[in-house]
Amino acid sequence: MKYGKILFLVLFTFVKSEMILPEDNEFLKTIHVWFEWDQEPDASQYNLQISSDEFFENIIKDINIVKPLHIEKNSLDWNSTFYWRVRSIYIDGSFSNWINQSSFTIRSNEVQNFDISINDINSIQDGLIIFGQFSPNLMVGVIDKYGNELWNTGNPDEDHQLGTLLNYVSDSGQLFGKSSTSGIQFNFNHDIIWQSPPNTPIDLHEVQKLPNGNFISFVPIFEPGPIAQGDWTDSFQNLGYQADGETIEFPWLGQRIVEWDKNTGQELWSWNAFDHIDMSQYDKQAELWWDAYISGRFDWLHSNAFFFDEVESAIYISIRHLNQITKISYPSGEIIYSIGLSDEYETGSSNNICNDLRFSWQHHVQLLDDGDLLFFDNGNLSNDLLDDEYRTTRIRKIQVNNDLTCSTSWQFDLPQNLYGHGTGSVQLLDNDNYLIYTQGGFEDCSILEVNQDKEIIWLAEASDPTSSIYRAYKIPSMYPDAYTLTVNGLTQDFTGNVVELFGSNLEFNLTNHSGYDNKYIYSFRNPNNDWFEDVDGEIILGPYESQIISFISDQIDTDTEIRIEIYPENHEYAQKQLVLDLVSTISLIGDINNDGRLTVEDIILIVNMVLDLSINENDADLNGDGGINIIDISLLLNLIL
Repeated sequence: MKYGKILFLVLFTFVKSEMILPEDNEFLKTIHVWFEWDQEPDASQYNLQISSDEFFENIIKDINIVKPLHIEKNSLDWNSTFYWRVRSIYIDGSFSNWINQSSFTIRSNEVQNFDISINDINSIQDGLIIFGQFSPNLMVGVIDKYGNELWNTGNPDEDHQLGTLLNYVSDSGQLFGKSSTSGIQFNFNHDIIWQSPPNTPIDLHEVQKLPNGNFISFVPIFEPGPIAQGDWTDSFQNLGYQADGETIEFPWLGQRIVEWDKNTGQELWSWNAFDHIDMSQYDKQAELWWDAYISGRFDWLHSNAFFFDEVESAIYISIRHLNQITKISYPSGEIIYSIGLSDEYETGSSNNICNDLRFSWQHHVQLLDDGDLLFFDNGNLSNDLLDDEYRTTRIRKIQVNNDLTCSTSWQFDLPQNLYGHGTGSVQLLDNDNYLIYTQGGFEDCSILEVNQDKEIIWLAEASDPTSSIYRAYKIPSMYPDAYTLTVNGLTQDFTGNVVELFGSNLEFNLTNHSGYDNKYIYSFRNPNNDWFEDVDGEIILGPYESQIISFISDQIDTDTEIRIEIYPENHEYAQKQLVLDLVSTISLIGDINNDGRLTVEDIILIVNMVLDLSINENDADLNGDGGINIIDISLLLNLIL
């Protein structure tokens, strides 16, 4: 039994097909370019051409692909203008006309060069490296394992609309950072997805999205405190301070952790370190106090990382200037424990656990799936705390035991030249290697990959001796939000673009075009509820996987409306919506042979009816006058032609 055909009133721009990405005359900052266009009727494949000239005399890419999306990674270069066009390939091998022609310009590369050393290419985790740097200029860049630049946020002095420092990349490919005084979430298309409320300057170190969808970051806060005594005392007293180590007179900088509502930006929750940490714990050494004299505030805590543990509803906080990692309960804010020095040290406390670890000025704390804590131990005080011959940076993976003792699961001591005085990051990769960034005394600023045997198998050393990076991550691909939703059976007849419904099934094809696992949330609606039941569902696709989404109709009427909305769970902004008006072929007057189409074959049949060469059919009475005659033939000709 034939159940009908579907007439599209709106499906993106199916009435007039469009080329979606890149936009015409767009300026890009990547040589990995995302091409996308509308699904075309009857297309079994698409032919995409890219040329360096508008007449397509110098075609640099000519490729046939199945889906209306392609990410070109191999043939484009910086500081160049390109032209592109696309057309359908039909099942018989013939081509449609070109949909359109568009151009884009790739701006100049901005990332500094890296000197690459590869010691074991077969053991390197597949993927790309994204990093955010302070110097030689503020920007975010992506390179491959050979050091080739693939993407950047632009020249800060000319077109740096993001103006951001990258400080976090989630497992799903969400990008976070600081732009001017605001915290932001952004993507590889340079869109700002979320921005912290105005007039609330945030701390640069960490911005993340919580599992409930809200956003969280550090916010600086000041309280008065004493000025420690030392070689700097006279200098402070010359400014009019008592500087006696007791008088509460000088601004101390701390941090609040603030949660903002994802929709309204309203502050929903906060944790103020001044309310929970004893101000008698502070660094009395020269480096911070001479900095305080110059800057006009004492950098008490310098909290530089947090990690939210959904399982225990807890937050781990790295407090650099106390050489401490603190675990707090969320939302109560109660301190569960702090890992750090004992009270024999100025920054220590009698309440701290695991005093024997003696890490210092650490960064990038995170909780792993196995329950271990992983962090970058800068080791600024390691020659004093651990009797190191020279200050040594370590990667530490530790287990906090039930009795609140700590054991070391894995540790890597970086070579002397890679000691990182400030900043630093570490990431456990899927193949159990570690991606590490260390400042390396500026001149040896490096990103390296280390295996479980503590061998450096890959190293990228920045060429600029002033280089300073904040964090580096390895990612499986750019564009975690790239996907397509196409409808099966899209074709065309005299009414426009239609979909052939085979049996009672309406089918869509969902394809993940990224290197990430993605969960897609969809809602399928039939507002009149007369053909299909409403369905809410989710589909998990691995990298580059596809799956059919099928909906079955239990009854067919004359017409109805269908809507389907879908988005990746962790990239809600990338929503796609299809709106369809369905018309049943059961009532399609003129479709005499019941093939769901009006064709020349129907004309031949109606002519035979008029000539009494075949039995008359009701579908042939186009004008409804009760007879079949030359007028019906004329009406059918007009419909078809």
